[in-house]
Amino acid sequence: LGFFKAGHLGVDIFFVISGYLITRIILKDIQLGTFSFCAFYFRRAKRLLPAAYVVFLATVVASSVLLTSLEMRDFVMQLIGAVTFTGNFALWMQTGYFEGAAHLKPLLHVWSLAIEEQYYLLLPAALMFVPRRHWVTGTVLLLVSSLLLCFILAPLKPGATFYLLPTRGWELAIGSLGALALDGSKMGLGLSRLFW
Repeated sequence: LGFFKAGHLGVDIFFVISGYLITRIILKDIQLGTFSFCAFYFRRAKRLLPAAYVVFLATVVASSVLLTSLEMRDFVMQLIGAVTFTGNFALWMQTGYFEGAAHLKPLLHVWSLAIEEQYYLLLPAALMFVPRRHWVTGTVLLLVSSLLLCFILAPLKPGATFYLLPTRGWELAIGSLGALALDGSKMGLGLSRLFW
């Protein structure tokens, strides 16, 4: 379908939904007075790590048989990035004219998970330590600055624009803004009142 080909829009929608859902979870815990950084990150680890480690292990076994030594060197960096949720950085560093083809990067799919987890690292602290009256304004500023950075850097640094949180944060921020708007309306506040 032209613009919709290759599934690129699917990743964008995934980020928006992810930003919405995680913001709703954090807001609910803050409102109940039960939010804990340890509990939040433990739930994320419990949800993601078992399946991720099975995939990583299976990929290590398959890669040792299927990849050349050069591809294996790149794979080791991808694996380190995947385990540390910095896979987007590892893959960004492997973009360029002389780098291997995308279909020879077994952990290519972890870049979006890394961006999501990096956002999850920053969002709870922002919601806990920034006064509530600044949440919507701060989210709008994040959205606008990230989107502008994306437009500016896309033609200059397409690899960085694709793989890094500062140019992808606007998508997650759209979801967070939706969650904040819903939260404000449930409390009898209009969206316009949340800005002030």
